[in-house]
Amino acid sequence: MVQILFILILLIIGYSLRFAKFPEDFGKSLNLFVIYISFPATILLQVPNIEFNNSLWIAVVTPWSVLALSVLLVFLFFRHQPRNVLAALLLLIPLGNTSFFGFPMLEAVIGKEAIQYAIVYDQLGSFLMLSTYGAFIVGYFSGEKINISVIAKKILFFPPFIALVFASIAGSMPQITMPYIELLSHTLVPLALISVGFSMQLRLGDDKAIFTKALLLKLVLIPLIAIGVFTVLDIHNMTATVTLLEASMPPMITAGALAIHAGFAPRLSAALVGYGIVVSLITIPLLYKLILFIL
Repeated sequence: MVQILFILILLIIGYSLRFAKFPEDFGKSLNLFVIYISFPATILLQVPNIEFNNSLWIAVVTPWSVLALSVLLVFLFFRHQPRNVLAALLLLIPLGNTSFFGFPMLEAVIGKEAIQYAIVYDQLGSFLMLSTYGAFIVGYFSGEKINISVIAKKILFFPPFIALVFASIAGSMPQITMPYIELLSHTLVPLALISVGFSMQLRLGDDKAIFTKALLLKLVLIPLIAIGVFTVLDIHNMTATVTLLEASMPPMITAGALAIHAGFAPRLSAALVGYGIVVSLITIPLLYKLILFIL
C-alpha cells in the first residue's frame, strides 16, 4: 500500500508541474533521459538475472495474443463508431503502458524480481507492437505510406532494445561498473512516473459512453479473459503472474500521443491515457489478488 501511495504521489507531482512555469517539452526531456539512460541501465542490471526456462515463452506470446484479442473486441464493440474513434481505440486498447508505468507498478505490487520478466514482455511485446502494429494503424487510417525500413531502423536503434541485445550476449556487467549502473537505474521509477504525471490529460469530452466502455474493456474484461485462459491452461508461476499484470496495464502514453498527433479523437485518447493510469492504481492490485487466489 505504501508503494502504491508513493506512485500516486509521484504522479500528482508530475501533474502539478503542468501548472508551474515548466517548459512544455519538459515531459519529453524526462522521457528522453528515461529512454536513453534509466531504462537501458535497468535492462543491463536485470536481463542477466533472467532465468531462461520453459516458461519464458509466456512473456513473449501473451502480448501478441492480447493484441489479437484486443483488435477483435474493438471491432466487436466499436465497429459502428466514426473512423477516427475506431483508429484511436485500435491504438489505445491493444497497447499498454508496460514500462514507464508498468515497471513501477510491478515493483510496488510484486517486487523488484518482477522487472526481469516485465522487460521481456515490454521489449519483445509492447515495443515491437508499437513500432510495427502502431505504425500500421497510424499509416492506414491517416492514408500515409508505411515505410518498412524506417520502422526497422527505429527498432534496431532504440536504446533499450540495444541494451537488451547487449545484455543478452554479454551477461553481467563488470563489477566495478555495477554501483554506477545501479545509481542510473534508480532514476527510472521517479522520473518515469513524474513524466507520466506531467503528460496526463484528465479532461473528458462528449464521448463518455465510449470512454467508459473502452476503459472497462482495457482494464477489466481483457485482463479477466487472460486470467481465465491461464487458469484453463493451468499456467501458474512468476512469469505468468508478471505477464498477466503487464496485460492489465492502462493505455500506453506513446500510443495516445500517436493518436492525438494523427487527429484520432484527441480528447478521447488523452482521457483514456490519463484516467486509465488513475483507475489502474485500483484495478491492478485487485487483479493481483485475484491472480494469487486463482493461480
